Amino acid sequence: MATKHLPLDQLGWDHLRALLEVARGGALAPAARKLGVDQSTISRRLAQVEYSSGGTLFRRDRKGIVLTPFGREVFTRVEKMETALHEIQGLTADRYGQNAGTVSIATMEGVGAMLISRAVRKLHERFTAIEIQLATTSNYVDIARRESDIFVSFFEPPPKSLHTQKVADVHFHLYASASYLAGREIARPEDLAQDFFIGYIDDPIYLPSARWLEEFVDAPRIGFRATSMFSQLFAAQEGLGVVLLPSYAEAESFGLIRLLPDRSARVPLFISVQYDLQYLPHIRAVFDLLAQLMAEKLAAQQPATA
Repeated sequence: MATKHLPLDQLGWDHLRALLEVARGGALAPAARKLGVDQSTISRRLAQVEYSSGGTLFRRDRKGIVLTPFGREVFTRVEKMETALHEIQGLTADRYGQNAGTVSIATMEGVGAMLISRAVRKLHERFTAIEIQLATTSNYVDIARRESDIFVSFFEPPPKSLHTQKVADVHFHLYASASYLAGREIARPEDLAQDFFIGYIDDPIYLPSARWLEEFVDAPRIGFRATSMFSQLFAAQEGLGVVLLPSYAEAESFGLIRLLPDRSARVPLFISVQYDLQYLPHIRAVFDLLAQLMAEKLAAQQPATA
């Protein structure tokens, strides 16, 4: 079917949404799933937008489909249109006193399971018409590309179009199982100089964890690494070695013993949201209450000696 010549001001919003979703996902398939159509429909809509705008919007490379410089200019302006629609939705919600919609949250496995999941009940009690979607990942989530509405992490994302605030400091402690310690008493960091440690895989997102561990022991001997906090916890539970875990892991409930209890590494936890999305009532409501609930949980776990 030949592409029709339509002026830009006659294109439907479905055409422009195809542009947004392909740019964010870098492929036709995820955009088609998001919009509930097949890939050929996405291709036709993109072709129509390109024909009507008079320029090439995308090119292909090894990473997938990426925007051309002209496509980036068009994308930025269409994204502003999307923001305006969100603001209109917000006005409607405010007018009728509604907090309704879907809010997606992305974070690391441990934070998601031990902090956010335990806050969901109170979020639901306060906002019964809001659906929470939680995605846990060991990879960096590009919230600036709207891969999620809210992002919770141990590093502060670049400020590019994001509103970020510190939630609280998380206290990390060393733990080991009774079987591993075999009756040994650990009174000083030097007592761990020859011990076997469990840590994260060397990756930019986990590099800070190596520095946190070195606050306790110089050049720790790490023999097992994993991206998963629970994999590390369970390896320590089996007697493999010493592991550094956050207070919210509640490691004692898994039978682990805290070592050097008067010492901890403090690591800031951050929560981020898109500048424009933060004004949508349902997203702002979840952002504010989630930050409050996590801060309260972490404060309750703060060691008395800290």
